[in-house]
Amino acid sequence: MHMDSTGGAGGPFTPQPIARSADSLDVGRSLDDASHDGNRNTSSHTPAHVAVIQAENHELRAEAEQLRADRSKMADILNRLMEVLGSKSPDRLVHDVRNVLNERELYRALADTIAE
Repeated sequence: MHMDSTGGAGGPFTPQPIARSADSLDVGRSLDDASHDGNRNTSSHTPAHVAVIQAENHELRAEAEQLRADRSKMADILNRLMEVLGSKSPDRLVHDVRNVLNERELYRALADTIAE
């Protein structure tokens, strides 16, 4: 999953599904078909086929672990931003940041008029 920060319907940083490649889906599907289809011989999986599946499994586990670490880091950043801005909800964070930026622009405009 990746985190969608575009402010979609689920709010900021809503987990989104990650699309898997067609090749990896085919490998998984062929295993599922073989294990659920009584007419197929499951011993037809060659050692090379098993090695490919094991490598993919290892890669997916590593990716899942990286995503967990990324999610934890993003949650920490989100919590720190909420604390700094005094936000009560992650859903309000974008709104609160916009307010801070608008206030900054107003202060700049005020400072420019005083300096003149």
